[in-house]
Amino acid sequence: MSILQGQYTHNLPQIAYCAQEVKLHEEQAALNSGTTLRELMQRAGLALFELIRNKAVKNILIFTGKGNNAGDGFVLAKRCLQAEINVTVCALFEPTLLKGDAAEAYQLFCRSGGKVVALRSCAEKSYDTVVDAVFGTGFRGELPCHVKEAFAHFNTSKAWKLAVDIPSGINGTTAEVAEGTFHADTTLTFIALKQGMLTGGAPSYSGELLLADLGIADAFGDLSHTNCCYPGGKYLRSLRPHRAPDSYKNKCGHVLLIGGGKGMAGAIRLAAEACLRTGAGLVSVATHPENQQAVLQGRYELMVHGISVVAELEALLAKVDVVVIGPGLGQDAWARKLFNAAKKFEGPVVCDADGINLLAQSHLPWLRAILTPHLGEAKRLLDDSSIDTAKRFELAEMLSKQYAACIVLKGPGSLIVDGKRTNINRSGSEAMASAGMGDVLSGIIAGLLAQGLNRFEAATLGVYIHGLAAEQAARDGQLGLLASDLFVHIRGIMG
Repeated sequence: MSILQGQYTHNLPQIAYCAQEVKLHEEQAALNSGTTLRELMQRAGLALFELIRNKAVKNILIFTGKGNNAGDGFVLAKRCLQAEINVTVCALFEPTLLKGDAAEAYQLFCRSGGKVVALRSCAEKSYDTVVDAVFGTGFRGELPCHVKEAFAHFNTSKAWKLAVDIPSGINGTTAEVAEGTFHADTTLTFIALKQGMLTGGAPSYSGELLLADLGIADAFGDLSHTNCCYPGGKYLRSLRPHRAPDSYKNKCGHVLLIGGGKGMAGAIRLAAEACLRTGAGLVSVATHPENQQAVLQGRYELMVHGISVVAELEALLAKVDVVVIGPGLGQDAWARKLFNAAKKFEGPVVCDADGINLLAQSHLPWLRAILTPHLGEAKRLLDDSSIDTAKRFELAEMLSKQYAACIVLKGPGSLIVDGKRTNINRSGSEAMASAGMGDVLSGIIAGLLAQGLNRFEAATLGVYIHGLAAEQAARDGQLGLLASDLFVHIRGIMG
């Protein structure tokens, strides 16, 4: 259902679009809804004003640019004048560059008694709110020096910082973040979510994200098509496996986790316990013989096997439904033999850590695999150190195509890509910058695969559970969070 003009919502949709798609269809969507771009600008300004009014703003600075984003800013400025809010507009580009509806909005602001000032005249003053209405969805490349200078002066201030549609400096399609990007506390975006705001470094610049669809969401959805989703918690929780009353362990899947080279028992132990906590019926571990007791100690539900020769691993592979390869595996001769045996497994595989590093040496497709690289591992998989990792969507799609695999590109707003669809994860916490987190994720995904989810579902739900468990665990403090602290929360989320 569309949001009425002037209103905004915290309840974000589960679909995202590239910025060009929004720009391409907004005018036709307006016409199909019986309105115009000029009216959309008025609605955007009203939504911004309502947000400002709800924050009880008294002294506001609005930066404007040379396009329609500036027009939104001038509509807001005029409403602030009418409400007797102290408003200062700083034009970072000459208002004579404005055209069409934006130029009209500027003229109406001036006729209402508003004035536009230069940066030097407002730099020393204090404001409780700073608004970025400079570039919007059309931005790409680098910010001009004078814009970076203006933002830098206020990015560290205590003022509440509001971005109009998208913080200037973020590419709404690729998720690239330019140097000097406006650092918003809140972003009010219009019509639809832009995918580039939701992943990588962009979310930290967008702050709290709100949406005003300006009354044309339904018409826009009819015109536009995307394979990019931003699934919410209610939908994702519906994917959790449910056990019948007559379930038993053999019906809940058997996972084999392969890893833990000599002296590296911790990673494979974390992955294995996460798999148990996610609900896999049976969990086996194939590790270096010297690690067998260390992995088993304190978690006797695991079936731990010390592997000396490949034949021992092959016998285990014949009995299981799902394989994890890589946590703590190493890259020595022992590790390579185990990796090559795992490549022959005909069921679903989660490949992480040293499994990814070994795969990167062959560059061979792995049709049944879920690969879970961070940015450094992604570069190795593509054997190209020059790849721009800021273009996260392009990077994940390249990996999926080259390896014929489902990709989880880790990081804030992790991307899950299978060559046809893209999901953006919305859970997680900065507290997850801690050793062993990736191992826990591998175990969660494998546990979901074992209970019948397909690769894309298991990867999407697994990443969400992983992030949500970290959010819950971090309530006791952001620093010092251990990967093992997630286990009790994983169990609670799984229900």
